[in-house]
Amino acid sequence: MEYQLEKWKRQDWRKDSRHYSCEVRQNLFGQWVVLRRWGRVSAKQGQSREQVCDRYEQGLEIFESVNKRRAKRGYRIW
Repeated sequence: MEYQLEKWKRQDWRKDSRHYSCEVRQNLFGQWVVLRRWGRVSAKQGQSREQVCDRYEQGLEIFESVNKRRAKRGYRIW
């Protein structure tokens, strides 16, 4: 199994004292996953959620929907 590093994507956003990040990448088994992290900028640890996708394209759709939602809620790309 080979990783497709050129397809991996990551974006970070900030709003006042909050941060949010989203990644499309492969896990150790080669499955595509969407990893989301969020929390307070000053906190050492926030929350996260990982969602396994059937296909790379499904991960991109989730990534784009997160991007639109962050822009709508006033987050800036960091």
